[in-house]
Amino acid sequence: YLCSKMNACAPNLTALIGELVGARLISHAGSLTKLAKYPASTVQILGAEKALFRALKTKGNTPKYGLIFHSSFIGRAGPKNKGRISRYLANKASLASRIDCFRDTPTDVYGKLFRDQVEERLEF
Repeated sequence: YLCSKMNACAPNLTALIGELVGARLISHAGSLTKLAKYPASTVQILGAEKALFRALKTKGNTPKYGLIFHSSFIGRAGPKNKGRISRYLANKASLASRIDCFRDTPTDVYGKLFRDQVEERLEF
């Protein structure tokens, strides 16, 4: 059920980060339109607000990832590159959500293109 709904409303986001992570991001943002309006830096730490505000309060290190951590790309990245890949993936997810939100015909061409770019970036 979730796969069909996500492919219908956000095919590019689904092609990039998967149905489950995409659905969690949309749910946490409130809607696809709200997610599309967020900057990539907010998409990166979406779901880690508690840790972010705690870090800002105590002047500690801010979190590098929130819900996007559950993506398969972050799991495959090395420990040194997790933050970098998380930032890059958030940039691409933000672009994919904007394309899904403001495009009339649903297609996953850009999502697959972004996925290939992230795969290529992951290999260094």
